Amino acid sequence: MKKPFIVFALKCSVIIYFAAFSSIDKFAVSRSVTQQIVDKGYWKVNCFGNPAIDNSCLFEDYAFSFDASGKVSATKNGTTIEGHWLEDNISRSITISFNDNTPFEQKLNTKWYINAIDNASISLKSDASETLLISKL
Repeated sequence: MKKPFIVFALKCSVIIYFAAFSSIDKFAVSRSVTQQIVDKGYWKVNCFGNPAIDNSCLFEDYAFSFDASGKVSATKNGTTIEGHWLEDNISRSITISFNDNTPFEQKLNTKWYINAIDNASISLKSDASETLLISKL
């Protein structure tokens, strides 16, 4: 009598195990922006600001690049500003941190939540209701 129950319990455990890990893999891949942002090369800021103020002009002519090791660079007229970035797949966010005393320190250094991702752009939003839309150059 115990043997069929043990076999049934074992089968259920194996099914639940594989189902759980399959879902986690799909969740992480579908929400990850790292491959998109690293593989696409250079990005530009299309929109930055909050509902009352558009500060997109602060980033005019800058080309941003993100690498897999966590470095972010902003280049304009041969001058490069460097910082770091990190993706958190669980909270579906990116934290950007440029070095002190850069034009971006006060504007981009925050946790950005991923709103939407497509082949050519990424839409982000901060806790302060600021929106950042970047698109592939």
